[in-house]
Amino acid sequence: MVGKSSKTRVAVEAPAQPVVLNVGELVRAARAKRGITRRQLAVTSQTSERYLAQIESGRGNPTLGFLSAIAAALDMAPVELLPLGGERNESYAAASGAVRRIDPARLPALHRWIERPAGPDGAKAHRIVLIGLRGAGKSSLGRALAEQLGIPFFDVSKQIERAYGGSIGVLLELSGQAALSRYEAAVWDDIHAAQSAAVIAVPGRIVANAAVFDNVLASAHSIWLRAAPEQHLQRVMEQGDFRPMAGNTREAMADLKAILEARSADYARADAQLDTSAQDFGATVALLTRCARKLTGL
Repeated sequence: MVGKSSKTRVAVEAPAQPVVLNVGELVRAARAKRGITRRQLAVTSQTSERYLAQIESGRGNPTLGFLSAIAAALDMAPVELLPLGGERNESYAAASGAVRRIDPARLPALHRWIERPAGPDGAKAHRIVLIGLRGAGKSSLGRALAEQLGIPFFDVSKQIERAYGGSIGVLLELSGQAALSRYEAAVWDDIHAAQSAAVIAVPGRIVANAAVFDNVLASAHSIWLRAAPEQHLQRVMEQGDFRPMAGNTREAMADLKAILEARSADYARADAQLDTSAQDFGATVALLTRCARKLTGL
Protein backbone atom coordinates (compact mmCIF):
# COMPACT_ATOMS: atom_id res chain seq x y z
CA MET A 1 0.00 0.00 0.00
CA VAL A 2 1.40 3.24 -1.02
CA GLY A 3 1.09 5.90 1.64
CA LYS A 4 -0.45 9.24 0.87
CA SER A 5 2.11 11.89 0.31
CA SER A 6 1.65 15.18 2.13
CA LYS A 7 2.39 18.48 0.46
CA THR A 8 3.11 21.67 2.29
CA ARG A 9 1.06 24.53 1.03
CA VAL A 10 2.62 27.97 1.14
CA ALA A 11 0.31 30.95 1.08
CA VAL A 12 1.45 33.44 -1.51
CA GLU A 13 0.03 36.93 -1.33
CA ALA A 14 -1.33 38.02 -4.68
CA PRO A 15 0.41 41.09 -6.06
CA ALA A 16 -1.60 44.27 -5.81
CA GLN A 17 -3.42 45.25 -8.97
CA PRO A 18 -2.27 48.48 -10.65
CA VAL A 19 -5.69 50.09 -10.19
CA VAL A 20 -5.59 49.34 -6.44
CA LEU A 21 -2.12 50.87 -6.17
CA ASN A 22 -3.27 53.91 -8.10
CA VAL A 23 -6.30 54.40 -5.87
CA GLY A 24 -4.06 54.15 -2.81
CA GLU A 25 -1.72 56.77 -4.23
CA LEU A 26 -4.63 59.09 -5.02
CA VAL A 27 -6.08 58.76 -1.51
CA ARG A 28 -2.69 59.39 0.06
CA ALA A 29 -1.99 62.38 -2.18
CA ALA A 30 -5.43 63.91 -1.54
CA ARG A 31 -4.89 63.57 2.20
CA ALA A 32 -1.37 65.02 2.00
CA LYS A 33 -2.51 67.95 -0.14
CA ARG A 34 -4.92 68.92 2.63
CA GLY A 35 -2.25 68.47 5.27
CA ILE A 36 -4.15 66.06 7.52
CA THR A 37 -2.94 62.88 9.17
CA ARG A 38 -4.24 59.39 8.46
CA ARG A 39 -5.81 59.27 11.91
CA GLN A 40 -7.64 62.57 11.37
CA LEU A 41 -9.02 61.36 8.06
CA ALA A 42 -10.11 58.06 9.58
CA VAL A 43 -12.00 59.92 12.31
CA THR A 44 -13.72 62.44 10.03
CA SER A 45 -14.66 59.76 7.48
CA GLN A 46 -15.69 57.26 10.18
CA THR A 47 -13.51 54.57 8.66
CA SER A 48 -10.85 52.29 10.10
CA GLU A 49 -7.39 53.81 10.32
CA ARG A 50 -5.90 50.36 9.74
CA TYR A 51 -8.03 49.83 6.64
CA LEU A 52 -7.09 53.31 5.41
CA ALA A 53 -3.40 52.45 5.84
CA GLN A 54 -3.91 49.25 3.84
CA ILE A 55 -5.62 51.18 1.04
CA GLU A 56 -2.90 53.84 0.88
CA SER A 57 -0.18 51.18 0.69
CA GLY A 58 -1.99 49.26 -2.07
CA ARG A 59 -2.61 46.22 0.14
CA GLY A 60 -6.35 46.74 0.54
CA ASN A 61 -9.22 46.56 -1.93
CA PRO A 62 -11.27 49.78 -1.52
CA THR A 63 -15.03 49.49 -1.54
CA LEU A 64 -17.39 52.01 -3.08
CA GLY A 65 -18.68 52.90 0.39
CA PHE A 66 -15.13 53.54 1.61
CA LEU A 67 -14.28 55.79 -1.34
CA SER A 68 -17.52 57.70 -0.88
CA ALA A 69 -16.79 58.26 2.82
CA ILE A 70 -13.21 59.37 2.16
CA ALA A 71 -14.30 61.68 -0.66
CA ALA A 72 -16.99 63.28 1.52
CA ALA A 73 -14.49 63.88 4.32
CA LEU A 74 -12.05 65.49 1.88
CA ASP A 75 -14.78 67.51 0.15
CA MET A 76 -14.17 66.03 -3.28
CA ALA A 77 -16.01 63.86 -5.80
CA PRO A 78 -15.50 60.08 -5.39
CA VAL A 79 -14.37 59.81 -9.04
CA GLU A 80 -11.38 62.00 -8.16
CA LEU A 81 -10.06 59.04 -6.16
CA LEU A 82 -10.11 56.83 -9.26
CA PRO A 83 -7.28 56.73 -11.82
CA LEU A 84 -7.94 59.45 -14.41
CA GLY A 85 -11.13 60.27 -12.54
CA GLY A 86 -12.67 57.11 -13.98
CA GLU A 87 -12.22 58.42 -17.53
CA ARG A 88 -10.89 56.45 -20.50
CA ASN A 89 -7.81 58.59 -21.17
CA GLU A 90 -5.98 61.71 -20.04
CA SER A 91 -7.81 64.05 -22.40
CA TYR A 92 -11.22 63.02 -21.09
CA ALA A 93 -9.89 63.17 -17.54
CA ALA A 94 -8.61 66.73 -17.99
CA ALA A 95 -11.94 67.87 -19.44
CA SER A 96 -13.91 66.18 -16.66
CA GLY A 97 -11.70 67.79 -14.05
CA ALA A 98 -12.42 71.22 -15.52
CA VAL A 99 -16.15 70.52 -15.38
CA ARG A 100 -16.00 69.46 -11.72
CA ARG A 101 -14.37 72.75 -10.77
CA ILE A 102 -17.04 74.94 -12.33
CA ASP A 103 -20.00 76.29 -10.41
CA PRO A 104 -23.16 74.54 -11.73
CA ALA A 105 -24.63 77.90 -12.69
CA ARG A 106 -21.83 78.33 -15.21
CA LEU A 107 -22.33 75.00 -16.96
CA PRO A 108 -24.39 76.47 -19.84
CA ALA A 109 -21.36 78.61 -20.71
CA LEU A 110 -18.92 75.71 -20.37
CA HIS A 111 -17.69 75.75 -23.94
CA ARG A 112 -16.98 79.47 -23.95
CA TRP A 113 -15.26 79.23 -20.59
CA ILE A 114 -12.92 76.46 -21.75
CA GLU A 115 -12.12 78.05 -25.08
CA ARG A 116 -11.72 81.61 -23.88
CA PRO A 117 -8.18 83.03 -24.12
CA ALA A 118 -6.25 83.76 -20.96
CA GLY A 119 -7.21 87.05 -19.36
CA PRO A 120 -4.95 90.06 -19.78
CA ASP A 121 -2.43 90.91 -17.08
CA GLY A 122 -4.68 93.83 -16.15
CA ALA A 123 -7.13 91.34 -14.65
CA LYS A 124 -4.57 90.75 -11.91
CA ALA A 125 -4.23 94.48 -11.23
CA HIS A 126 -1.59 95.08 -8.54
CA ARG A 127 -2.53 92.09 -6.38
CA ILE A 128 0.34 89.85 -5.30
CA VAL A 129 -0.45 86.46 -3.78
CA LEU A 130 2.13 84.42 -1.89
CA ILE A 131 1.67 80.66 -1.96
CA GLY A 132 3.59 77.73 -0.45
CA LEU A 133 3.85 75.50 2.60
CA ARG A 134 3.67 76.73 6.16
CA GLY A 135 7.12 77.84 7.21
CA ALA A 136 8.02 79.39 3.85
CA GLY A 137 7.67 82.89 5.32
CA LYS A 138 4.44 84.00 3.65
CA SER A 139 3.24 86.09 6.59
CA SER A 140 6.51 87.72 7.66
CA LEU A 141 7.74 88.29 4.11
CA GLY A 142 4.28 89.37 3.00
CA ARG A 143 4.12 92.12 5.61
CA ALA A 144 7.62 93.30 4.72
CA LEU A 145 6.79 93.27 0.99
CA ALA A 146 3.58 95.23 1.54
CA GLU A 147 5.52 97.83 3.50
CA GLN A 148 8.11 98.13 0.72
CA LEU A 149 5.38 98.60 -1.91
CA GLY A 150 3.14 100.82 0.22
CA ILE A 151 0.07 98.58 -0.16
CA PRO A 152 -2.01 96.60 2.40
CA PHE A 153 -1.26 93.06 3.52
CA PHE A 154 -3.88 90.34 4.07
CA ASP A 155 -3.48 86.89 5.61
CA VAL A 156 -6.34 84.73 4.29
CA SER A 157 -6.09 82.32 7.24
CA LYS A 158 -6.49 85.18 9.72
CA GLN A 159 -9.37 86.60 7.68
CA ILE A 160 -11.13 83.22 7.74
CA GLU A 161 -10.75 82.95 11.50
CA ARG A 162 -12.05 86.49 11.93
CA ALA A 163 -15.07 85.77 9.72
CA TYR A 164 -15.77 82.44 11.44
CA GLY A 165 -15.17 83.68 14.96
CA GLY A 166 -12.82 80.84 15.86
CA SER A 167 -9.72 78.96 14.79
CA ILE A 168 -9.48 77.04 11.54
CA GLY A 169 -8.85 73.90 13.59
CA VAL A 170 -12.20 74.30 15.31
CA LEU A 171 -13.89 75.13 12.00
CA LEU A 172 -12.57 71.91 10.48
CA GLU A 173 -13.47 69.83 13.52
CA LEU A 174 -17.03 71.12 13.77
CA SER A 175 -17.97 71.78 10.15
CA GLY A 176 -15.49 69.93 7.96
CA GLN A 177 -13.52 70.58 4.81
CA ALA A 178 -16.51 71.77 2.78
CA ALA A 179 -17.16 74.62 5.20
CA LEU A 180 -13.52 75.67 5.13
CA SER A 181 -13.61 75.69 1.32
CA ARG A 182 -16.62 78.02 1.41
CA TYR A 183 -14.84 80.41 3.77
CA GLU A 184 -11.73 80.37 1.56
CA ALA A 185 -13.81 81.29 -1.48
CA ALA A 186 -15.75 84.02 0.34
CA VAL A 187 -12.66 85.63 1.88
CA TRP A 188 -10.80 85.64 -1.42
CA ASP A 189 -13.79 87.16 -3.23
CA ASP A 190 -14.05 89.89 -0.58
CA ILE A 191 -10.37 90.82 -0.88
CA HIS A 192 -10.48 90.69 -4.66
CA ALA A 193 -13.54 92.93 -4.82
CA ALA A 194 -12.20 95.50 -2.38
CA GLN A 195 -8.49 95.64 -3.22
CA SER A 196 -6.87 96.29 -6.58
CA ALA A 197 -3.45 96.50 -4.93
CA ALA A 198 -2.50 94.22 -2.04
CA VAL A 199 -0.11 91.53 -0.86
CA ILE A 200 -2.07 88.42 0.10
CA ALA A 201 -0.79 85.30 1.88
CA VAL A 202 -2.95 82.24 1.28
CA PRO A 203 -2.89 78.97 3.26
CA GLY A 204 -0.79 76.23 1.71
CA ARG A 205 -3.75 73.86 1.52
CA ILE A 206 -5.68 76.22 -0.79
CA VAL A 207 -4.43 74.16 -3.73
CA ALA A 208 -6.87 71.46 -2.61
CA ASN A 209 -9.75 73.84 -3.42
CA ALA A 210 -9.26 73.74 -7.20
CA ALA A 211 -11.91 76.33 -8.09
CA VAL A 212 -10.60 78.89 -5.60
CA PHE A 213 -6.97 78.25 -6.54
CA ASP A 214 -7.77 78.74 -10.22
CA ASN A 215 -9.45 82.03 -9.31
CA VAL A 216 -6.46 83.09 -7.21
CA LEU A 217 -4.02 82.49 -10.05
CA ALA A 218 -6.26 84.29 -12.56
CA SER A 219 -6.80 87.39 -10.43
CA ALA A 220 -3.41 88.01 -8.79
CA HIS A 221 0.29 87.82 -9.62
CA SER A 222 1.45 84.69 -7.82
CA ILE A 223 4.82 83.92 -6.21
CA TRP A 224 5.67 80.50 -4.79
CA LEU A 225 7.83 80.90 -1.69
CA ARG A 226 9.95 77.79 -1.42
CA ALA A 227 12.30 76.48 1.24
CA ALA A 228 14.20 73.30 1.99
CA PRO A 229 12.06 70.79 3.93
CA GLU A 230 14.40 71.13 6.92
CA GLN A 231 13.83 74.88 6.92
CA HIS A 232 10.07 74.44 6.76
CA LEU A 233 10.12 72.07 9.72
CA GLN A 234 12.47 74.24 11.79
CA ARG A 235 10.32 77.34 11.26
CA VAL A 236 7.12 75.49 12.17
CA MET A 237 8.80 74.15 15.32
CA GLU A 238 9.95 77.67 16.22
CA GLN A 239 6.34 78.80 15.89
CA GLY A 240 5.35 76.07 18.36
CA ASP A 241 2.85 74.68 15.87
CA PHE A 242 3.19 71.05 14.77
CA ARG A 243 -0.22 70.90 13.10
CA PRO A 244 -0.79 68.78 11.04
CA MET A 245 2.55 67.02 11.63
CA ALA A 246 1.86 65.32 14.95
CA GLY A 247 4.46 62.85 16.23
CA ASN A 248 8.24 62.74 16.38
CA THR A 249 10.60 64.70 14.16
CA ARG A 250 11.17 61.84 11.72
CA GLU A 251 7.43 61.36 11.20
CA ALA A 252 6.96 65.12 10.92
CA MET A 253 9.60 65.34 8.21
CA ALA A 254 8.05 62.41 6.31
CA ASP A 255 4.63 64.05 6.50
CA LEU A 256 6.00 67.39 5.35
CA LYS A 257 7.77 65.84 2.35
CA ALA A 258 4.58 63.98 1.41
CA ILE A 259 2.58 67.21 1.59
CA LEU A 260 5.16 69.07 -0.50
CA GLU A 261 5.21 66.30 -3.10
CA ALA A 262 1.42 66.32 -3.35
CA ARG A 263 1.24 70.10 -3.77
CA SER A 264 4.34 70.92 -5.81
CA ALA A 265 2.69 70.60 -9.23
CA ASP A 266 0.01 73.09 -8.16
CA TYR A 267 2.48 75.49 -6.54
CA ALA A 268 4.56 75.38 -9.73
CA ARG A 269 1.70 77.07 -11.61
CA ALA A 270 2.69 80.34 -9.93
CA ASP A 271 4.01 83.23 -12.04
CA ALA A 272 7.33 83.18 -10.18
CA GLN A 273 9.24 81.24 -7.52
CA LEU A 274 11.61 82.34 -4.78
CA ASP A 275 13.77 80.19 -2.49
CA THR A 276 13.49 81.73 0.98
CA SER A 277 16.16 79.51 2.53
CA ALA A 278 19.02 80.59 0.23
CA GLN A 279 19.70 83.95 1.95
CA ASP A 280 18.86 85.93 5.11
CA PHE A 281 15.56 87.69 5.71
CA GLY A 282 16.66 91.13 4.49
CA ALA A 283 18.10 89.76 1.26
CA THR A 284 14.96 87.69 0.73
CA VAL A 285 12.76 90.76 1.13
CA ALA A 286 14.89 92.60 -1.44
CA LEU A 287 14.62 89.73 -3.94
CA LEU A 288 10.88 89.38 -3.32
CA THR A 289 10.32 93.11 -3.79
CA ARG A 290 12.24 93.07 -7.07
CA CYS A 291 10.19 90.06 -8.26
CA ALA A 292 6.89 91.70 -7.26
CA ARG A 293 7.74 95.00 -9.00
CA LYS A 294 8.65 93.12 -12.17
CA LEU A 295 5.34 91.24 -12.15
CA THR A 296 3.10 94.18 -11.30
CA GLY A 297 4.94 97.24 -12.58
CA LEU A 298 4.69 98.90 -9.16
